[in-house]
Amino acid sequence: MIVSHQAVSALRTYRYHRTPQRRVTSEAAALAFVDEVGFAYLFGERGAEMPTLWGAICGQDRPVPRNHNDADLGRTWSWKDSLPSRGEVFYGKLLRKKPMLVSLQLLPYFYALSPNYGDLDDYQQQYEDGLLTIEARNIYQALLDHGPMSTSRLRQEAGLQGGGANARRFENAITELQVQIKIAKTGISDANRWGYAYVYDLFLRAFPQVSEQARLISSDEAMTTLLLKHLNNTVAQSESALKRLFDWDSWEWERLIERLTQAGQLVADLNIEGVRGPHLATRETCVELGVKP
Repeated sequence: MIVSHQAVSALRTYRYHRTPQRRVTSEAAALAFVDEVGFAYLFGERGAEMPTLWGAICGQDRPVPRNHNDADLGRTWSWKDSLPSRGEVFYGKLLRKKPMLVSLQLLPYFYALSPNYGDLDDYQQQYEDGLLTIEARNIYQALLDHGPMSTSRLRQEAGLQGGGANARRFENAITELQVQIKIAKTGISDANRWGYAYVYDLFLRAFPQVSEQARLISSDEAMTTLLLKHLNNTVAQSESALKRLFDWDSWEWERLIERLTQAGQLVADLNIEGVRGPHLATRETCVELGVKP
């Protein structure tokens, strides 16, 4: 099966809201965009295809400007802070350890694939098993004991204040806890010399309903849901790009692709003119592209 690159790009542009007609022009529309695509990068990541809040706000494929007075850039920064602060989306580093916004509808599917069991004290066993660094454990413990706090105070409580190596250890641990969905950004504080700092809390306190929702979701269902949603957003992707993005175990990936292909939900041999190798796409997207699966 062969489809033109132009057709793929046009459909992807539409689904990313990168058109003047579909551009995001309000905070409510930004929330609706995240709910529609399920998960999106903030600005994007080299080598990873995904919708971005920035692109949807611009209504076009536009480089991020160096001028911080840019109106679209200002709206992007503002809404990526305000939506998570109200608990309307999750914002954190997940896929490829890059900042993402995730809808409340899809958040339980990400959590179902995390190493968590839904208990605030899970971290202790994970630390003892060598699955959590001591810096991450100390940050988690500080939040558990003292509640939500700004990064400036969190550094102090975790014994990681200052710059240099301590600053790197702190940032690495914050990323580690976000990737494992153990903490969540819950607000903004002016409690530092720059007047701007993230506020973090434990994920289970910020989104108490998610762990119960995730208990009902199997790993297969979670991977299926996230993969099909991502393919619907991006139109078509190479298998290698998808594997790099989700970073699931090879045996789980192979079983997933085989099951979805046999069920007719996934097409694994879509070729795009001028692009090397076969691509994966959903059956519905192939029909929309005018290709008979």
